[in-house]
Amino acid sequence: MFFQRALWFLLLSIIGCFSGLSSAQTLTLPVEDYPPYITVDESSNSISGMDIRVTQAAFATVGIQVSFETAPWQAILQGIESGEFAGTVSCARRPERAPYMLFSNEVSTSSRVLISRPSFATDHIESIYDLNSFRVISVEQWDMEQQLTELNIEHSTVQGISEGLESIMTGQSDVFFVSRYPVLHQAKKEGLQKSIKVSSLVAEPLVPLHVCLSKNYPQARELVQAFNQGLQIIKRNGTFQAIRNEYL
Repeated sequence: MFFQRALWFLLLSIIGCFSGLSSAQTLTLPVEDYPPYITVDESSNSISGMDIRVTQAAFATVGIQVSFETAPWQAILQGIESGEFAGTVSCARRPERAPYMLFSNEVSTSSRVLISRPSFATDHIESIYDLNSFRVISVEQWDMEQQLTELNIEHSTVQGISEGLESIMTGQSDVFFVSRYPVLHQAKKEGLQKSIKVSSLVAEPLVPLHVCLSKNYPQARELVQAFNQGLQIIKRNGTFQAIRNEYL
C-alpha cells in the first residue's frame, strides 16, 4: 500500500512538472525497421516493437502522446541534426552525435555479433581487429559499420540485413558484423536459423540504446526529462519488464 501511494504521488508530481508539454501536439518520431526493437509491418502500415512500446508507455505516463513514421536511417540522422525531426528511438550514443543529440536513460541494449556460414572457422576471432584478415560486411551507416570505419578495418557495406545474409549464404563474404537480435529475427523470417553461425566477440560490450532527441527541437531537454521520469515509473510498476518479456 505504501509503495502504491508513493508511486501515485510521484506520478502526480511529474505530471505537474511537465504539464506544459502534455498540452502540446503529439510528438512524432521517425524510425527505421530494427526488430525486435522496432518492427515495421508495411502490409498493415503499423509500427510496433519492444522499444516502440516502451517509449509510448513512458511518455504516456507523463501525459505525452507519441506517434511514429518510417524513414531511412541516414535521413533520420540528418533530420535530427538540422532540427527537422524531433528525434528517434533505439539510437546508440556516439561521439559524433553528441553535438546535436540529447540522449535519454537506457531503454534497451544491443549486442554485436558475427554471422557466418556454419563451416567457416571463427574460433580464433576474438576481437574486432581480427577481422582485418577476412571479407567483412556490415549495414551501411549502422553503428557497427561506423566502428569498422573508425578503426580502419577494411569492409564492404550492404543496405540491410537481408542483403547481408544473402552475401554470407552465397559465399561473397566471410563474416557479417551486425546486431544480434535484428539479424536473428530476419534469419528466422527467412528460415535460415540452421544455415548460419552466430559468434560473439569477447571484447565487444553491450551497446545501450536510447530515445534520442534533437537539440534544435523545441523543448527537447524537457521532453528527455519527461521521458526519463516516465521510464522510471513504468520500471517501478512492472510495465517495462512485461513488455520486454514479450520479445526476449
